[in-house]
Amino acid sequence: KNVSDFIDSMSISHDGKRALFTARGELFSVPVKQGPTRNLSYTAKGREIDASWSPNGRYIAYMSDESGEYEIYLKDRSDNNATKQLTSNGTIWRFTPIWSPDSSKLLFADKNHTLWWIDAKSGKQHKIDTSIYDEEGIRQYTWSPNSEDIVYVKNNENRYASLWHYNIDKKKVTRLTDEMTNEQNPTFSPDGQYLYFSSERDFNLAFSSYEFDYMFNRATRIYAAAVNDSIKPLIALQSDETAIVSDKQKDDDKKNSNNLQSSDFMQRVTALNAPAGDYRSLTAVKDGVLTLANGGLQLIGTAHDSELETVAKGVSSYTISSNGEHLLVHAGNDYSLIEPKAKQDLAANKLDLSNMTLKIEPQIEWQQMYVEGWRTLRDWFYDENHHGQDWDAILAKYQPMADAISHRSDLDYILSEIAGEINSGHIYVQSGDMPKAERKKHGLLGAKLTSDPSGYVKIEQIFQGENWHEDFRSPLGTTGVKAHNGDYIIAVNGRSVKDVANFYELLENTQGEQVELVLNSKPRSKGAWQVTVKPVASEQGLRYLDWVNSRAAYVDKLSNGRIGYVHLPNTAYEGNRAMFKNYMPQTTKDAMIIDDRYNGGGFIPEHMITWLARKPLNYWKRRGVEPTKTPQFAHNGPKAMLINGYSSSGGDAIPYYFRQAGLGKLIGTRTWGGLIGISGNPSLVDGGQVIAATFRILDNDGNWIIENEGVTPDIKVVDRPELIYQGKDPSIERAVEELLKELKDNPKKPLTVPPAPTDF
Repeated sequence: KNVSDFIDSMSISHDGKRALFTARGELFSVPVKQGPTRNLSYTAKGREIDASWSPNGRYIAYMSDESGEYEIYLKDRSDNNATKQLTSNGTIWRFTPIWSPDSSKLLFADKNHTLWWIDAKSGKQHKIDTSIYDEEGIRQYTWSPNSEDIVYVKNNENRYASLWHYNIDKKKVTRLTDEMTNEQNPTFSPDGQYLYFSSERDFNLAFSSYEFDYMFNRATRIYAAAVNDSIKPLIALQSDETAIVSDKQKDDDKKNSNNLQSSDFMQRVTALNAPAGDYRSLTAVKDGVLTLANGGLQLIGTAHDSELETVAKGVSSYTISSNGEHLLVHAGNDYSLIEPKAKQDLAANKLDLSNMTLKIEPQIEWQQMYVEGWRTLRDWFYDENHHGQDWDAILAKYQPMADAISHRSDLDYILSEIAGEINSGHIYVQSGDMPKAERKKHGLLGAKLTSDPSGYVKIEQIFQGENWHEDFRSPLGTTGVKAHNGDYIIAVNGRSVKDVANFYELLENTQGEQVELVLNSKPRSKGAWQVTVKPVASEQGLRYLDWVNSRAAYVDKLSNGRIGYVHLPNTAYEGNRAMFKNYMPQTTKDAMIIDDRYNGGGFIPEHMITWLARKPLNYWKRRGVEPTKTPQFAHNGPKAMLINGYSSSGGDAIPYYFRQAGLGKLIGTRTWGGLIGISGNPSLVDGGQVIAATFRILDNDGNWIIENEGVTPDIKVVDRPELIYQGKDPSIERAVEELLKELKDNPKKPLTVPPAPTDF
């Protein structure tokens, strides 16, 4: 099997002649131009990850779990790839080891949020620092060219990140930047005289199109700091002058130029001539800095008049050779070797990965993934005690089942059982390399259809959409299409509906294509007419919109137009759009119903609750018009929120926040009870994943809340299915009743504007 689709790390030799990949648990050495592709590991029962070539080209460092835990190994290319296990104390996940420029040391971090350096010869490990304010720990770190200094990024209590410095000889940690700015991506210049990094120090206002609101974006620039006071600023004042340098000064400069001086670091910082933007993955090269930005790989020179140039578009990740002359880049599904210069041709320099083949032994691979899935939950779940479970005993408990796995889906089942032992929400098992059936691009008409005794199909209801939005486009509801509720579909693309057992056979492979329908107001062909439509891939958006509009109309009818209605499908993109689209225009209503039922969660809804909690701060009177308020979209009236057992995750959070903010009553049934979250963790060797819950909610007093409990309503109302079938909505009916009562008990007072003052 070709495993190039399963690459999970890449490196490049010092001379740029070979690329190094880990894929499907093995190490592959791939020639840039000539020679064979080699599997360097052939590890039967382990998985190799995070490989990197030493700068001198002699060693390959990588991690393998062949011993049962991920340990760091070295392969010695001068000794026929002899393998040496460098560490043997693994009890927690480790992250990519980084070589020192002199090839004598390695730098790595672990899931205990600790940064280490290790002697590549003796294997002795040295602890550098530990982070306690970031669940990812210390994940950005770099060596100075002289292999004596380490600069890394560590979060502060305010969650801004700072640059820190560690010296190998002095064994001392010092802070480089303060807590007032947010730094990332440190990288030393090849000559060691400058430290580059990105920092959020720009405050560019971007205004909302809908209201007087704003955000700060494009906050990042790339900065350079001279490593000590003896080195002139990277971008100094321009003036041609001649200096006299003694031989002794030359020797002293050469000796001291690379020593990183922590004191007065901030005073030595200057900005490169790149505009404020979003920059990540910085790497210094001769006379410039590489960065991922603007949809590709960019290069900014260090001269005062340099401009940002594009190396290659579409690059998602890259690595550089130790001599700084070659780049291995990943763009789309391809890997290319290019130079760190502008205007590189990826297609012309694409690597041939056709020989990255491997004989897959499913049973062996499944055993490794069984342990890895268990290990993922061990190391990434928010509670190291796993809610009181003996995690080693859990591994042993399911081992007999794992030994009997005969299909990839069996592994998913067992991992799901293991995950269930924790009794936690937000733990998911996603399958990996499984056979995939080819799916037809089936088209749908955006309507409720029923079979008619005549053999034709009746259009019971056309779902009216928002045809300016592709997700809500209604094929039969489009302007110019003569179609009505109650019409019959007689034929599709010239084929009679009577000719097929299943009407939807006629819509196979019609998704996004023009389709000719023959319609009639009666179930017969005589008197029919022809229309052309473009079927959609899914009716979910149309059916959802129809449901929301029917709920809003019901509220409007019951309240005689006094109460507004907003449904929040989730707390991610769609939910925030729905809030802005439907809540803001209705802030003039006397009261509001926020429907959180069936909310699928997403983001932590802090902004949503801020919008809901807005109150008018004041009004403004202008000549000839009614007073306006600040904030513009602030609702000044009673509110109620509807909840049910499908209000989940972020859908659990927003009713809790609603109650905490004192905004109104919660009506319905208890929410799902899943306020524990995910933030990412490694995948399995075949692309599958066990997703661990990495954080859980506490209240302001430090108590565990909501997870496995849910948010209880103030007024319990069950939406009985027979009532829903009859067109009723008990939760809405009760909410309208409660809000109308509040409006009656506390009538809204109109704003009375007195005459303008005349006595000054």
